[in-house]
Amino acid sequence: MFLKPFLYLFVLVVLVNLGNLFAQETPEADSLNVVAATDTLRSNRDSVSVKKTRPEPPFKTRIKYKANDSIKIRIPEQKIYLYNEGQVNYENIELKAYETEFDMKTKIVHANSGKDSTGNKIGAPVFKQGNESFDTDSLSYNFGTSKGVIHAIKTQQGEGYMHATKSKRYADGHIDMGGGKYTTCDADHPHFYLALSKAKVIPGDQVVFGPAHMVLLDIPLPLFLPFGFFPYTNKQSVSGVLPPSIGMEVTRGLSLTNGGYYFAFSDHFDATIRGDIWSNGQWKANLATRYMNRYHYSGTMNFNYGVTYTGEKGLDRSQTKEYSIQWTHTQDAKANPYRNFSASVNYSSSSYDSEYNFTSPSLLYTNTKSSSISFQKSWPNSPFRLTANLNHSQSSGNITLTIPSIAFSMDRIYPFRKKESAGKPKWYEDIALVYNANLDNSLTGEEGSIFTANSLKNMKNGFQHRIPLSINFKTLNFINITPSVNYTGVAFTNKIRKTFYPDSIGPNEKPGVLVVDTTRGLFYAHSLAPTLSISATPKFYLTNQYGHDSKVEAIRTIISPSATVSYTPDMGSLFDYRDSYTDASGHEEKYDIYAGKYSVPPTAGQSGSVSVGLNGSVEMKVRSDKDTTGVARKIKILDRFNATSSYNMFRDSMKWENISLAASTTLFGLNLNLGGHVNPYKLTPEGIRINQFGPQLTDVNLTTGISLPLEQKTKKEGEKAGDDDGYSYFDVPWNVSLAYTFGYSKPQFVGTITQNLTLTANVTLTKKWSLNFQSAYDFNAKTIAYLNGTINRDLHCWTMSFSFSAFGPSKFFYFQINVKSTMLRDLKYEKRKSQYDYTQW
Repeated sequence: MFLKPFLYLFVLVVLVNLGNLFAQETPEADSLNVVAATDTLRSNRDSVSVKKTRPEPPFKTRIKYKANDSIKIRIPEQKIYLYNEGQVNYENIELKAYETEFDMKTKIVHANSGKDSTGNKIGAPVFKQGNESFDTDSLSYNFGTSKGVIHAIKTQQGEGYMHATKSKRYADGHIDMGGGKYTTCDADHPHFYLALSKAKVIPGDQVVFGPAHMVLLDIPLPLFLPFGFFPYTNKQSVSGVLPPSIGMEVTRGLSLTNGGYYFAFSDHFDATIRGDIWSNGQWKANLATRYMNRYHYSGTMNFNYGVTYTGEKGLDRSQTKEYSIQWTHTQDAKANPYRNFSASVNYSSSSYDSEYNFTSPSLLYTNTKSSSISFQKSWPNSPFRLTANLNHSQSSGNITLTIPSIAFSMDRIYPFRKKESAGKPKWYEDIALVYNANLDNSLTGEEGSIFTANSLKNMKNGFQHRIPLSINFKTLNFINITPSVNYTGVAFTNKIRKTFYPDSIGPNEKPGVLVVDTTRGLFYAHSLAPTLSISATPKFYLTNQYGHDSKVEAIRTIISPSATVSYTPDMGSLFDYRDSYTDASGHEEKYDIYAGKYSVPPTAGQSGSVSVGLNGSVEMKVRSDKDTTGVARKIKILDRFNATSSYNMFRDSMKWENISLAASTTLFGLNLNLGGHVNPYKLTPEGIRINQFGPQLTDVNLTTGISLPLEQKTKKEGEKAGDDDGYSYFDVPWNVSLAYTFGYSKPQFVGTITQNLTLTANVTLTKKWSLNFQSAYDFNAKTIAYLNGTINRDLHCWTMSFSFSAFGPSKFFYFQINVKSTMLRDLKYEKRKSQYDYTQW
């Protein structure tokens, strides 16, 4: 019996030593940590120092462990067993497994998966060290040498996944693999992979492999590689070569397209250079950049330049240079609340889109383009604003540039109001003052000659500022009386003088020559125009009530007539900038002596007009059969209708302008918009208006469209909405938009009709199949203008798409199946035919 205390003491000593090595993570107990220490004895009598060093512990830091089921410690064997979701943490290493065995003598841990009651594998070992992680079936790892043997490994390296039947991990983190697979498919059994005979994984750097072949759906393909590597980096983008695609076309020949180089300069800026080349000599280059400075600005730029050839060598071969530039720049709203810079540039040669963008109907059938570069500046606690613009517009080869347009403005102020007023304000305190100034320079010319000397000579420029001063009086709640004075000043750089020489012979051998002399300099013209305007906009409500036995409770019509009378007296005697000459028939012709961007301020004669209009809407209240409270719902019968015209009081004849008509409504989801114009006067047999009333419709246009979205049906619990392949019998999200335009024009005696029907559809057939297409039918030509479509199929780690255009001048099709991952983006199959393959000889 006297041996029991010594036995207990021995067990306690062993447990304490084990506690120094391992700290079990439990809520009830804390972990122990033993660190090697030294004792130093120093003597004050001499310089002798004695050090005693304790034995270094087997582990640098403590090891933490825990398990959901049980933990067994076998002291004689110096082993610890963890069962059911055991976890071991040592330095930056974390190991989780269903069964874990740790040998303290050899410092080796063995981890294995388990099986549930149905025989399925559970608790597969997961090894993590820093940012590195991999799944296995079983592994052995030595904490002392940092080496390990891994069976059935799966680890992610960048966008790819490495699989291997047996691997060996070294102290530096390198992994040698045998019987390996590399894929970007995240499934446990990948749909495709490169079968690697041997490979080395260098975490954070690359994967290097020896002989390999392609396997798709467990079928080996005759695609072999003698060796290769896959780079891996933590950066979002890496500079590198962009391999081209190989193609063949009937007219342009063999092609290499989209080849180039990607430059990852920094996290804020990158660039891509690509090139296309065809065997007939045609080529195109592209430079695309992106830049971003968070909370400040972001933008993109895309520049294209190409040379195209048509005809046969030695016969009718011709060369055309094509180019385009797109630039967008956006300033973050947080960057500066008082200053903003933005750009939206879209400029190209007239035939660029038909040559290179024939797959896009929106670009192919649009012959107008515009650009704007804008700078805006305002001042805090100030009414002043400054805007500078560079604008561009082009249509059918004609280009107009504004370089630049500067506007300076002052918001409405009340100069006679006091900062602190008491009592009723005086009438003159409502006098409002506004200031606007504009400086413009515009250049117009044809493509290719816009910057020639002749075009620059005809540049239009000018400066104009306006100072309107006004006050408003309101009476009867709907009549406004507004007297105002408008000052306008215009600066010119050209002054002209016209002289007619009746004795000279003109270019058409007609007597008389008109000579225009231009004097360049700086000239100024101004005018003062007092105006009185009176407007009235009453509103009337007409309501028809119905009995309780009627489904309709009431119909209400809102009518709002409007009339505005404006008058400006004759100020021509004070401001006159006109001259005259006598033509060959003895008639005096007047002209403005200044010419530029802005016209001379109008001062000749008095002016006055009366503008009249009629606006309204119609709505109906319908009783609800389901609502017992009797609450009716409103239905819009006519959203709006209006008719406007004006009468010129001082014109000699035909004082009425054309009558404008417009109406819109929505019926059963169908939007209807109707507009047109009526000429109030008769026409002569030659088509000239005369001063006799005889209204006739000059033009009418009808636009209607309907959109039919169908939201995905919510599946009830227990309801089966599709099969196992992802096909859905009832839940098919889709959207179809149908638009019809009708136009009728009859300015004189012959009327013309134009009709177009456009259809746009987007259908999600299943979770993995989608279809979208757009088409247009021209009723005049009785043909389909175009029909473009795209079919997409999600193949998990692959994607398949088929784009086509079946009608129109730009027929094409493009089929591609490729890996989703950017790492293997060039692992693809393509088949295409462009508009150049459908050329008729």
